[in-house]
Amino acid sequence: MTSPLYITSVDSYVGKSLTALALGLQLRDQGYRVGYFKPLGTLPLAVEGVVTDEDAHFISQRLNPEAPLDAICPALLTSKLTDRALADGAAELSARIKQAYARAAADREVMIVGGVGRLSRGSLLGLSAPAVAELLGARALVLAKSGGEAAVEEVLLAHRLLGARFAGVIFNFVAPDDEEALRGPLRRYLEERGIAIFGVLPADALLSAVSVRELAEHLPAKLLCCEKALDELILHFVIGAMGVSSAARYFRQVADKAVITGGDRADLQLAALQTATKAIVLTGNIYPSPVIVQRAQQVGIPLLLAPHDTLSTVERIEQLTGRLRVREGAKVERARVLFAQHIDLGAIKAAIGLAGAPGQV
Repeated sequence: MTSPLYITSVDSYVGKSLTALALGLQLRDQGYRVGYFKPLGTLPLAVEGVVTDEDAHFISQRLNPEAPLDAICPALLTSKLTDRALADGAAELSARIKQAYARAAADREVMIVGGVGRLSRGSLLGLSAPAVAELLGARALVLAKSGGEAAVEEVLLAHRLLGARFAGVIFNFVAPDDEEALRGPLRRYLEERGIAIFGVLPADALLSAVSVRELAEHLPAKLLCCEKALDELILHFVIGAMGVSSAARYFRQVADKAVITGGDRADLQLAALQTATKAIVLTGNIYPSPVIVQRAQQVGIPLLLAPHDTLSTVERIEQLTGRLRVREGAKVERARVLFAQHIDLGAIKAAIGLAGAPGQV
């Protein structure tokens, strides 16, 4: 018998994919046969002629690479899919998801099911988080961003909406002050209402980092050099718009950064190249001088040519930094460490009925 755990959240970009992978790897390390399934995808990816979801493919390859490619994510959220469901009803889509899940879950003791967006996402298709949990017979693990009063209120609402399907909550990106409250009065308040807290994860700079590759894809920007450094992680963003003396001092104080500056500011670009910089974003679609390109190649720092002005580029970066993507190996390893330290895996196993040893479920 397969035990499904559905990962959903009260908000978008709370770390559902990273949570799914970290929990799946922990269970696999304990000897369980673990699989991954994502009913609705948002990031189309073509693999061997099959269109699937990018995160679903990444996670499935690490947990159960033998799973059928066409079963791990049977539907992608598009306007065409929504129009079809509104016109013809969503019964066919629900049946397709249930059939795909059965194929992906074959011979698996545990299935990690990935949600999309917040609890309400998919409601037009009849596939909100409560509906998916009911369709697949899954218990739902709810993620909440931070541990403030507003997040706790959202968890209370999620508990009401999910009913008996609600398994417990993990609070993510928690500041020290909120962490103290979640270990005291707020924890007692939730537990008195039957809400289990499976873990409180502190805010972590590495997990919130952005890879150079992801930054280039999102802007979008043209890579001018140093392709080998695309998987480097950016922890900070600095706008280079000051005098070169002030900029040089500031650049030396901030490591693991990307510097955003005009393509015509060779003085700031050179200053950035002399410090611990992961990438330089050149705005305004202005190519740098050959001297800058040569120096960047020497020190291995990618130059990204952005098509927009500095303000528009910064706005796009702000959209990106609120997301928590799962593709980088360093993030996965960091998540595994944090989950081992802060998550009660035993309580999660009990909530989904994993009482027996691996192979006896």
